[in-house]
This record gives sequence, C-alpha cells and structure tokens, in this order.
Amino acid sequence: MASRGATPSGGAPSQTGQPQPGSTKEELLGAGETFWTKDYFKIPEGINKRCDLPPEAYAVKERYDTPFARRPAYSATGDNIKVQVNQFRVDNAINQDVWQFDVSISPTPLARVVYKKVWDSNTIQSKLQSCKDPWIYDSHKLAWSKNKVPELRVTVDLDAEEGKTSRKNNTFLFRLKPTSRIRLETLFAYLNGQMDWDNSILECMSFFDHVLRQGPSESMKLIKRTFFHQGAENMQLNQVTEAIKGIYSAFRINESINSGGSGLGINVNVTNQTFWIGQPFEQLVRNFLASIDRKWQNIRYPDIANLLAPVKISTPSGAQTWGMSEAFKALRRLHNIRFRVKHRGKTQDKKEYKIKRFDFDSQYGALGACAKTVEFDKVMPDGKMKRYSIYDYYNEQYKAKLQFGNWPLIVTTKAGKFPFEVCEVDRFNPYPYKLDSEQTQMMIKFAVQRPAQRKQEIMKAVSMLNWGADKYLQSCGIKIKPEMPMVPSKMIKNPLIEFGAKKTIDPKVSGHWDLRNIKFVKCNPVPLKSWAFVTVDHCVDKPTLANFINVFKTTYKGHGGIIQAEPMIFEAPSGQDHAQTVSDIYQACGNQNKQTPQIIFFVLRDKTAWVYDRLKKNADCRWACITQMIQSSHVRKAQGQYCSNVSMKVNSKLGGQTSRVGGGGFFKVPTMIIGVDVSHGSPSQLQPSVASICVSMDKDAAVFEAAVQTNDYRTEILTASNVNNMLGPMIQTWVQKNKTIPQHVFYFRDGVSEGQFIHVMEYEYEQVKKVFQLVTNATPKITIIIATKRHHIRFFPERGDKNGNPLPGTLVEREVTHPFYYDFYLCSHVAIQGTARPVHYNVIHDEVGYKPDDLQRMIYHQCYQYCRSTTPVSLHPAVYYAHLAGYRARIHENKAVTDQVPYQVKAQVMSNPGIMAKHDSMSTDSGPMGPPPPLLPMGGPNARNDAKFTFKHTMWWV
Repeated sequence: MASRGATPSGGAPSQTGQPQPGSTKEELLGAGETFWTKDYFKIPEGINKRCDLPPEAYAVKERYDTPFARRPAYSATGDNIKVQVNQFRVDNAINQDVWQFDVSISPTPLARVVYKKVWDSNTIQSKLQSCKDPWIYDSHKLAWSKNKVPELRVTVDLDAEEGKTSRKNNTFLFRLKPTSRIRLETLFAYLNGQMDWDNSILECMSFFDHVLRQGPSESMKLIKRTFFHQGAENMQLNQVTEAIKGIYSAFRINESINSGGSGLGINVNVTNQTFWIGQPFEQLVRNFLASIDRKWQNIRYPDIANLLAPVKISTPSGAQTWGMSEAFKALRRLHNIRFRVKHRGKTQDKKEYKIKRFDFDSQYGALGACAKTVEFDKVMPDGKMKRYSIYDYYNEQYKAKLQFGNWPLIVTTKAGKFPFEVCEVDRFNPYPYKLDSEQTQMMIKFAVQRPAQRKQEIMKAVSMLNWGADKYLQSCGIKIKPEMPMVPSKMIKNPLIEFGAKKTIDPKVSGHWDLRNIKFVKCNPVPLKSWAFVTVDHCVDKPTLANFINVFKTTYKGHGGIIQAEPMIFEAPSGQDHAQTVSDIYQACGNQNKQTPQIIFFVLRDKTAWVYDRLKKNADCRWACITQMIQSSHVRKAQGQYCSNVSMKVNSKLGGQTSRVGGGGFFKVPTMIIGVDVSHGSPSQLQPSVASICVSMDKDAAVFEAAVQTNDYRTEILTASNVNNMLGPMIQTWVQKNKTIPQHVFYFRDGVSEGQFIHVMEYEYEQVKKVFQLVTNATPKITIIIATKRHHIRFFPERGDKNGNPLPGTLVEREVTHPFYYDFYLCSHVAIQGTARPVHYNVIHDEVGYKPDDLQRMIYHQCYQYCRSTTPVSLHPAVYYAHLAGYRARIHENKAVTDQVPYQVKAQVMSNPGIMAKHDSMSTDSGPMGPPPPLLPMGGPNARNDAKFTFKHTMWWV
C-alpha cells in the first residue's frame, strides 16, 4: 500500500524541506509568498460540497501525498463507559459497479431549473421508467443508475408538456450519455486500508450522497445538507424572519469497520435555520422597514411610496440631483430573495425569480423608477410597436389595476422587472444576515434542547427519512440500522486544581468549583494604585457605585489581589463623544495618581454592543489602557460571586494567574502552546479576515500573550507576513521569560474545515518552522491539532449528568472517527443548557509523539486552566483565547465609526453627534481593492511607552 505519510512530504514543489542554519531572513520567510496564491486554496474540481468528506479528499495528488498522521493507538487508560451517538450504521451496501451518465440539453438553457423540468417531463420519464432500476439525478448534469443503457437522444417540448401553444425556444434536445463506471469496491478497499484515497473513491461518496438525498428531496426542501418540510416546528423571530427546524443527514466514513460495520454511517441531527417569512412582497417591505427603525413602524401602505421615493442630494460639484432615500437603501437587504408572481394568468406558475436589485435611475425624477414611469416597447399582433408603462400594461394585459403604481420595481436576475404587489415571497428563503440581540435570544430559546428531547427529535427525523421504504436506497442494497449505536468510550480522570497558599480542589465529575476562601495562584505583580471607575449614561448613582467598589475590593483582596490606593470615581458627561470621555478620564487618572493608569472600569447601562466597542477601541488603540466593562444591574446587586468572576478577569489582565493544574506540572521538557484562529466578517459585508495567535508564556501553559492582525479578505490560512510578524516577537518573549528555547510545540488550530487541513500542513506548518529557525536558530518538534465544534456528532451517555449530557472527560475515538487517521471527540465541560457539543480534535501532524492517553489527558486537563471560569471549558484554552482575541480585534479595524455602528441605531447616532464623533480621528477610508489596511496599533502616538509594553504582555482580551 502506498504511504499515507505520518510526516509531511516537504511542502509544495517550490519550497524546500527543513530550514538550514545560517539562512537569511528572506530565504527563511520569503519562499512561497508568490506561490501561495488564492487559486492554490480552491477546492479541487469534482468535490461534492454536500458530502461530509474526510480531509484527504481535498489533497491534490499532483502537489503532495497525504501528509496526515495515522492513529498510533487507542486510549488505554480511564474508566470504560458507553455512549450512544447520532450516527447510524450502514450495515450493507452494494459492492458492484454503477454507471454515471452525462445529462445535456441543447440549446443550453439560461436557468438551471430547465434541466429538472426536462428530466421530469413525461417524454423523458416514460423512457427511463422502462429500465429495471430507478435513476438518481443531481438536477443538473449528472445521473447514475445500475442500468447500463446506450446513449439516449430525445426532443422535449415543454410547452406541449404543459398543454400550451408550442414555442420554438421552449423545445430542447435531451441527451443522456454513459460516461464512466463507478467501482464501489474501491471505496471498501480504501476503508479496509488496501488503497489510498483517489478520485474513484470520491466518485463513490458522491454517488452515495445523491442516493441518500434523492428520496427525501422529492417531498422536502433541500438546502445544502439539510431537509425542511412544511410541517416543521418553527418560531417567528420578528415580522420578517422565522426559525425553522430542519433535518441534517450525511454519509460519513468511520471507524465502525473495525467493529463489524461497513465503515459507512449516516449522521443525522436536528438543525435550526433562519428564513424570511413567506408573505406578499409589499407586506414584507412594510414589515421589514418597521423592523429596522421605530420611526417606520405602523406606517400606512400609501405612505411607503414617499419613504422609497428619491430625495434631493448634492453632487461633489455642488449640483442638485436625485438620490436614494434612507429607506430605499435599506431595501438592499432584500436582494437575492426568491419569489413567485401571482397576477392573473400566473397564479399557478411555479417558476421562481430572484431579486437582483431595486430599480433606480435619477432620470425619473421625484417619482423614481416605478410602474407609472418605467416604459417599454411591445410588438403588437399587427406588427406595430406600442409603448406601454408597466402600470398600463398590467391593467390592459392582466386586468390588474396596480394599487401601488408609484412604488419602486424589482429587477430580477434574468426575467425583467416586476411591481412589488404582484410578487409573493415563498417559504424557505434563507435569511443571510446576522441576527440582532432580540432575534438571537429568541433563536437560542428555540434551538436549545436537552439531550432527551434532542434524541427524540433525531429519532423522529430518522422516521421521516424512512430509509426502509426508500426505493433508491433499496435499489442500491443500502441497509441502514435505524437505531443509534452504543459506542465503547472512555472517561478521563479529572485533574486537581491548584490555587494560592497550596490550596487544592478536586472537582471530580461535577464540572465546577467554588472560589470562596480561595486565593489565586499568582496575583497582580504590580500593586493596584492608579485606577478608576466611570459611570456611562448616568446608569447608577454614586452611593450605589461606592458600595460596589467596596465589595469588589474586599473580594479581590480576599483572592490575594494587592490594592494600595482607592480608585477615582468619574461620571461621563451626557452626550459626550466616547473618544473624549476615555481621553479625559485616562489623563485625569494618570495626573491625579502621578502614574500611568493600570485599569479603568466602565459601568454600562446595558449590553449595547456598539457602546462597549467604542469605549474599548479608544482605550485599546489610543492609550493602550486595560479596561473592564461591568453592567449597571450587577453593580446594583453587588454580589460577591459576580465580584469574584470580575476579579479573575482583572487579575489576568494585570499579569496574574487564576489557577493551574496540580501535580507538579505536566510537561517534562520546555513546551509552548500556540492557539490560532481566523475570524471572518459577515457574508453581507466586505470586511477583512482577522488572524489571532495566542502563545503560552509559562511552564504551566496557563498564561498567554496574543497578537492580532488583518488577514486579507475571507482568507482562512495565515499569510506568511502574519506568521512572521505576529509569532516571531512572541517566540522571542517566550525565550526571554523562560531562559531557554522550546523543545516541544503544540499548535492548536481553530475554525478550519477538512478541506483546509492540507493547507495548514503545507503552508502554516512550513512557515512556523521557518520563524522558529529564524528566531531561535533551532526547530522544535511540532504537533498540529485541529479543534472544531462545527459538526453534527452528539453523545447520549448511559449515565450522564443531571440533564443527560456526558460528564466532563468523556472521550470517544471509535465508530464516529476516521478509520485510520488520528482523531477523537472530547467532552471537557458541563453544558449549562441544551445538548453538549463535543470538540472534534484532529491530530494531523505529530512530531512530539505523546501517547494518545497523555495527549488526550493534557488537552482535557488544560481546559481546567481557563483564566475566567470556575468550570472546565469546552475547547482547549489556547484556541478559546485566540477566538476571544480575534473577536476583540474586530473593533480595532481602521474604519469610520458609521461603518461599525448597527443600522438600527445609526440614525440616532448621526442625529446626536455628541454620542461619538461622525468619523473616528484615528480612521481613514479605504476601498475594497488591494490588501486590507492593518488594524490600528494598540496604543496611539500619545500613549505612554510603559502602557504599550504592559498592554502587549498581558491578557488584555479576556
């Protein structure tokens, strides 16, 4: 068998292997900068994106062999337990050849839906049904069958099929041509370890995927990998959006072949997705405007025309012209919605149209481009040309007198223009935007399900999929067990947690502990002397704040915190710009104490995100000042537990350490933990991706530093310059603090799909090695671990916690894992609500070579060292910190304030410039072309050097 490569093959052809001592910086870091183009990261051709494919499916053979580490062994320690998993075992599948056919239509139609219409026509179906076995069709250009039939050519008249007068442009030549033979035996040879992954196995998986979806898609709506049906449970989120439960199902290869299965399973889960509510389009527009601004609520239909009508604006030269109104611009969010038409003669038309934009042209003046002003020419039966307005045409052609003839028009992608009132938005139009806070809260309530309820819903979904009666599955001999398999698992023993004064806590399987009478393992190294509290928007009075400060000081001192001076108390002036507020208080605190401010607490009225972000951005990027935000409701209560939670965050920001795993230290040699995450902006906005790298700085791997920077646009893989400029200085800091160089490095990577594992190996890994060589003149042993929560595997244990969730330490490495590569699922936390989602860890490269027991225990135990929690967290802290740092860095973007404020409050902000400046004085406008501008540095030109240094080397993001 060809090598599956426990070590990488050396990278792309243009790169060398190990860096050589004495290489120049350009040689070490420059290689690959021009080679790693965006085209390199595209998914290889032929990949079915709906399949749940293993990472080796995306490795292009022409560039490299599969470099992923193989599983060295299974865990041998820990208690033996059993859990059910929502992956249903495929007991049998045909092991014979299947024919793949090419479907073509001539002339080539403009819309893909025509392919399906032709395929479903009586003319074609009568030909296909004469075959013994049913046909699988992808609704476009591919079909499959066990029937070996010669090429078929048939002419189909779609008008005649529908009983209409035939038109020349609605007649098509249909051709069905056999193109290849799919040998399903290759898939089972791969699962048995008898051959490497290649395109023949990919073809098998694609075929199985289409077989699985063919039956349900005939009665349900398929969106990507999820089915939705009309009777599905739903919840209205507001007047324009609703959440609907769907059924996720996908073929997966798995380890079950080692326990008597076929090596194939069907992962079934209940999902939740947001959609536009189906309704008449004019009603959707009215409800949509009401949902984004209070001033547009309860507006009458006749008045909407005035809202959407053009407004007078000035051009750069000073001339007057007509421009889009605020409400008209807001309608941009309705682009890409699909709809049907409902006027006379079209009520039974099933054709869908897609909104490209809303018609606007300044030439139409004050009325705008509406049904009464937009005209077109039509050839009459006598051959003469007649000019119509759209309003008159509907009145004459369809006897439909438009009520809203002065409203704008919908411009579709391919079918011209329509008035709003003849359009009907169907159900299952995905809502592509980020939910607001109220929608999010409702969505969480809708989505949260305790394990017993989720298991019941999954089994209900399996019943609806009705595998036993599916003729397509039956024709392929695919038999799926409709019961959740019980999987042998392990329970890793929890660690002891060590605090100050040699105090040790054993949380056992409870998953939480108490901080009362507990001192932090390391308190703030510099006594707290220059600090302040600020109330924003007069949200609490001075006596209330003074009481909270006393409780906080008592609590923090009780945990070992060192306080040597009273904090200053300020009240932010009403209507003052946030930048000015931060500046004034920072200067006043520093001058009064004759010392750089160490931390400033801001008391906020509520959880309004943009207020939080504005204060943080100015403190971070102007002054490099540590801040702590607290809610006014908690200040009024002044509870000790809340103050303990705040104390953990404050202590970490001031250079302290909350706790560490007991037992004298896990690592036997100098070890560095690196956590990496790349976050992306909303799909509806052109925002740069933001990369964040966190590096442990102590022997316990409990204290971290972070670096953040923009990472091109929607680019998941770190750029070479970011690896160098972000990681290099932190390696230098690590060496200075630990007075040695690291021998082992664990590189935890978050947010990477299976299709990008290979890119992490062949790009990030190579660049990281080069940076270590440059900084330390040595290359440590590196183990790369991908940690992801974006999957649909859930555990239902025989014996769980009080809610039925797995206990912390539950490890699954059989049945749902890869047949031979190194991965496992780990539940390290207690789910407060809903069903716990285990983290899927993929060890894609392993030079350190820990035994599986040791690696899994290390990952699990470190989840107890998260600095701001009295519970173990679900994800390794290095990844968690990288995610938090990246989220915080999003507000460091060098952009105008008005681009960062939510649409709902933008009008209020602009009408009251005192709330904040119209444009941030630190920001510059930058277009979408070229690389994105870098983030604003932490500490502007007026920031003090000691503040910049302290800020950089503390956990400022927690």
